[in-house]
Amino acid sequence: MSRSLDNDLLAHLKTENPDPVYNDISRIFMDVPDDELLEIEFLGKSHPLQPGVNYLREGKAVAIPKLRLVQAFCVARQILKNYQNKNSPIGAYEAKAATAVLLLMDPEHLTAANTRKRLLMPLLETSEPEVGALRQEKQFVDSLLTSRLYRHTKSLTLWSHRRWLLRQFATHDMLVDPRHDIKNVIMTAGMRHPRNYPAWHHARFLLDFCPQLAGSVAADVKEFCLRNHTDISCWSFLSYAIKAIDDKQRRREICSSLLMEILGITESLRWTNESVWVFLRNTAATEFISEQQFESFLAINRKLASVTPKDSDRWRILDGARRWCDENRIIPNPDLAGT
Repeated sequence: MSRSLDNDLLAHLKTENPDPVYNDISRIFMDVPDDELLEIEFLGKSHPLQPGVNYLREGKAVAIPKLRLVQAFCVARQILKNYQNKNSPIGAYEAKAATAVLLLMDPEHLTAANTRKRLLMPLLETSEPEVGALRQEKQFVDSLLTSRLYRHTKSLTLWSHRRWLLRQFATHDMLVDPRHDIKNVIMTAGMRHPRNYPAWHHARFLLDFCPQLAGSVAADVKEFCLRNHTDISCWSFLSYAIKAIDDKQRRREICSSLLMEILGITESLRWTNESVWVFLRNTAATEFISEQQFESFLAINRKLASVTPKDSDRWRILDGARRWCDENRIIPNPDLAGT
């Protein structure tokens, strides 16, 4: 959502009392069932609500008019400012609610994110840490990252806050399922905002927690890549997941299987985009690909190049992939390479 305010919106801000709006919107995140993520979207002028109705909610779906969110943001900003003053009467609960509204409006509000960290720390440093507060915070952040909010899904501040949360999970011996998070948080954010490099960078962070899942994660991500074949960020992570497979024989099997499957689909659908062919060339050039498989790579590359206008951008991608392999391919050990 744009941070610019038009004259009509500014006029409403001056004439209406924003406190009831703030009270309603700030409670949205305080009443969410465990393990359920909200799906939030913003409404423009074309979707006016009845007077006194500040948002719509059906199950986990929430729709908030831009005007109402701006009104709530103005109140939340003042609450946080007052909370930061010494001897402030504002308590932790109210400060937490205010920061939720601030981050809903502005996902790069670093002060709000850091305030939420400071509010969490005292709960975790007691003799009996309130680990439920960590789960609630993760639920809040994941709701923002996976909702239909264009700026939020790619927010460096929110992804950084999530990394901090996962480190707290590890410190307090709380289990996190990286495969689940990659499928349900990373991929959702990747669908909401294509080429979502912060999201897929976070996926690497998750996989590093549990590298033994690399094979399973690679299978999951392959399906995402095939549905989003022009998104180089997910293909890049797929290469990373393959490299994270520690067992060389299993890595060889997965490399070979993925290369042949994706080559077949690429030939059938005549994919000539750079994202796919950077992945194919990098995989084909590894020592885990046999001569026969490499010849299949070259044959399909030449076949597609032959039906692509010469010197076009797509032709250069195909030609560049073949030339790159010629210069960088690692010749497999014939005693180890499979067919």
